[in-house]
Amino acid sequence: MMKKYCLIVGFLLAMAAGAAYGQDTVRLRDTVVLLRTDTVVVRRTDTVTVRVVDSAMIRHVQEREALMAEKEKFYKEIFTKSGVDQNKIEADRDHYRHLVDSLNKLVREAELENVRKEEANKYLLQRAKDAEARVAEATNRKKKVRAIQGIAMRFYRTPNWEVRLQPAEEAGTYNKVLRNRNAGNIEFDFVTGASVMLWDLTQYFNKDIKSVKIGETNLKTPELRKFDQDFAYDVGIYVGFGGSNLFKNFYVGPSFRFVDFFYFTVGVNIAEYNVLVSGYGEGSILKSETIDDVTAKSWLLKPFLALSIDLDFLSYIKK
Repeated sequence: MMKKYCLIVGFLLAMAAGAAYGQDTVRLRDTVVLLRTDTVVVRRTDTVTVRVVDSAMIRHVQEREALMAEKEKFYKEIFTKSGVDQNKIEADRDHYRHLVDSLNKLVREAELENVRKEEANKYLLQRAKDAEARVAEATNRKKKVRAIQGIAMRFYRTPNWEVRLQPAEEAGTYNKVLRNRNAGNIEFDFVTGASVMLWDLTQYFNKDIKSVKIGETNLKTPELRKFDQDFAYDVGIYVGFGGSNLFKNFYVGPSFRFVDFFYFTVGVNIAEYNVLVSGYGEGSILKSETIDDVTAKSWLLKPFLALSIDLDFLSYIKK
């Protein structure tokens, strides 16, 4: 029994002596297994594992740190000897970084502005195409029927009859006298209608007019400045209506189209007027009759002149 205790004590002393001898060497009778990692060698036995630091790796790390310190010192010496201010360099670097950011912002704004201009140009191009289409429609010389609108001057004024009291020959008595509040011979009316082309005179009005020879004399027409383009001229028939009561006020007559959009019309106005019945006139003295008793509705034909403009041209101007 005593012998076993001695062997155990001797084994423990041997292990302690090996540990005191150094970490790089382990003197054990058991099988030793070595496991190497990047910087540490692990030595494993059946009963204990000992981590041994690789002294060569430590020396390598220390050498690298010393080298980095020498480089940093070398750079500082270079900056010191060359007179370069490191703070100034950092300030310049921040300045140029800010400048680059500003340029990037300007580039982005310019790109957005270009996109907006492209969209605006597309919109303007579409509007230009629409305007060209409207002009082509308005100046279409093959179009036979055109809606026109203008002012007509008719040579008859719409009567406005009333009864006025005037002193009679007998003192203290009054007579009821017919009077027309709308006296005169000319009245203007707003008319709307359509002109149907019968004869196209465009070629005749746009051709070159030469001198005319009468007998032995050559009559030369005055030289007029030519327009930049040929205008349309034609003769047609006009039918329209005007006034507040459109279905009781008609205009009919021949029309002359000139300079593409303008129409001059001469014709007859057929309208219903409130006229006096037979036996009564302006200045007549009424007894017991009222204004309704002496007036009646009647259709009259009166001459008129009108100047109108093509509605396609008017719509083009408004837009």
